[in-house]
Amino acid sequence: MSKKSGQLELQQLYQQQLLTCLRGNWNSLAVVPAAPQVSVSVIASALVEVSHLVRGRQAKLFSAEGLEMGGVSKVIVDMIRHVDEGGLAVVTVDSVISKQAGVPVTLAADAALLVVHLGVTRTEDAKRTVELIGEGKFIGAVTLETTR
Repeated sequence: MSKKSGQLELQQLYQQQLLTCLRGNWNSLAVVPAAPQVSVSVIASALVEVSHLVRGRQAKLFSAEGLEMGGVSKVIVDMIRHVDEGGLAVVTVDSVISKQAGVPVTLAADAALLVVHLGVTRTEDAKRTVELIGEGKFIGAVTLETTR
């Protein structure tokens, strides 16, 4: 199997697992890694790809990954504007443990999804992430097996 074929299969698996995350009463969703130095862009992209199947409209992907606190306000404003215009928004952030800039972005979203990487995420990090954001913000969590 080629690397590209393997990535496509992985993307399709994520999409199938994430369909249930698209249900609920939210228009903006923050995808939050439970461990530092882990990107959630693959999960967020899969959510965007299947959003029209469950929600009847395509979500737009926003990214706050790599931004410092001063740079996230534009992402928040753009996300809110998109939602106010009737769109769905999925936004990625860095771990709120290592970069607190993800906190205001996540709080500005209607809901959050916690991404736990098996074999990488420490239980304490997942708990701390939920504490920093607030348990009520999360609609659930997904686990990913990390390939090395």
